[in-house]
Amino acid sequence: MSTVDIPAGMRAPLFFLSHSRSPARRAAVGPSEYLLRFYEDLSGHVSELVGPETGVDPGFMDTAMTGGERWTPELLRAAGTCQVFVPLLSSALLRSDWCGMEWHAFSRRRIERRRDDVSAHETAIIPVSWSPTEGARLPKVVGEIQRFSPTPMPAEIVAQYQREGVYGLLTLQMENAYRAVVWRLAQRIVAIHRAYLVEPQVPAGVSELRNLFAEESG
Repeated sequence: MSTVDIPAGMRAPLFFLSHSRSPARRAAVGPSEYLLRFYEDLSGHVSELVGPETGVDPGFMDTAMTGGERWTPELLRAAGTCQVFVPLLSSALLRSDWCGMEWHAFSRRRIERRRDDVSAHETAIIPVSWSPTEGARLPKVVGEIQRFSPTPMPAEIVAQYQREGVYGLLTLQMENAYRAVVWRLAQRIVAIHRAYLVEPQVPAGVSELRNLFAEESG
């Protein structure tokens, strides 16, 4: 399998935020206000938790992709070097060829334990509920991984997140629940980073990748 060389000193994102816009927003320029706030809040918390770690940026989110555009070298490097993959689950993401290929770019990489006291079967993928997906076709790869839950946390906040998703919490102005969810997610990202190492494997091009969402539904 071909890969590209990783330049010495290149900074890698600690997490990669995978998202898809709804059809109504595909003509818009840049990410939505809610998505951008979520990314900035999560990046700020991750930075606070890890400190000034050499060679690591807190996160990566593609702000230009609208579907059908060329995969940039920056996007390929981020998908092939990030340590934690955070897909924002929505009906749009589950139907996205692009997001299915981003998932493949990350999941094909080898993961090793940094410590002996952690499970050898952990995944560095953290699916986050962005908006409700009831009734949507669930790809097999998504169904096989447990969704993020902001625990420990009061049961009411957990229920609000599971019912509404992050987008719903912002839309309904459930500020306390939103802030708690983002903080717990940042803690989970950093915990995985400290326990596991995902070896870099940068695709030479999009031709190496396949849409995992198109495979058998779970």
